[in-house]
Amino acid sequence: MFVYVILHYKTLDLTKECTEKILRNFPKSKIVIVDNFSNDGSAEKLREIFPTVSVLSTEKNLGFAKGNNTGYKFAKENYNTDFMVVMNNDVMIDDKDFENKIIAKHFDITGPDIITPEEKHQNPLLKQPYSSLRIFKQNIIETFRLFCLKTGLFEEKILKTYNTTSQTFHKESVNLENITDCILHGACVVFSKKWIENEDFAFLPITFLYGEEMLLYDYAKKKGYKTGVSEGAKVLHLGGKSTLTDLNAKDKQIFKTKMTIKANWKILKNRFLHIFKA
Repeated sequence: MFVYVILHYKTLDLTKECTEKILRNFPKSKIVIVDNFSNDGSAEKLREIFPTVSVLSTEKNLGFAKGNNTGYKFAKENYNTDFMVVMNNDVMIDDKDFENKIIAKHFDITGPDIITPEEKHQNPLLKQPYSSLRIFKQNIIETFRLFCLKTGLFEEKILKTYNTTSQTFHKESVNLENITDCILHGACVVFSKKWIENEDFAFLPITFLYGEEMLLYDYAKKKGYKTGVSEGAKVLHLGGKSTLTDLNAKDKQIFKTKMTIKANWKILKNRFLHIFKA
């Protein structure tokens, strides 16, 4: 059995469309929606629209990892499931054979071929993890950019050129077959029964936003889990339409930069502690 955990924040129409597609294509599967403190009545509307779906509400915005983990924990405790799909509400699954294609790959953690409306491919997010030195250097640059944004120094140039979107691949630039031991895109991650039985979380609950994929990879590598892309299973990722809906362009960039800096320090700290625990 499959359980789908959908993280919801304010964008009711996206969550509604995402849920309807799952119900239509996989009527035997279960769905858990986590309303991450939208505080706009959308959770109540979702319960009215989908009476057979479990809609959970958090008491505050828990961020990406902890928000998803709320749904993961509920699903683990209430359903004897073989696979759990933890996904954004802006991910659309139209492939009716999606579940069979996931099952066929035998990964402990996997992700589908995530395709944007521009027909770019987002999985894997990275084929290899960034080195600790590279992450440290990136944080120096991010800290300078944050200073510039706050003071107005080079603000226009930074807002024009600063791109924090996930790494994407054109179809012709990467062969998705047999891609294993990689960093999976967090928009749609599938956890196997082995993971579900052994772990109480989907993502390491130490960040608010960003860095979750790298932390998950580091943890999975340490624990010996097999990761890879299930290239036959395809989903559409509308991308970035479910977060930061209340902020203007500058405030969005300041928020993203702050969260990136914090997440990077968490990754480095986690790696540092692992070295001394080994």
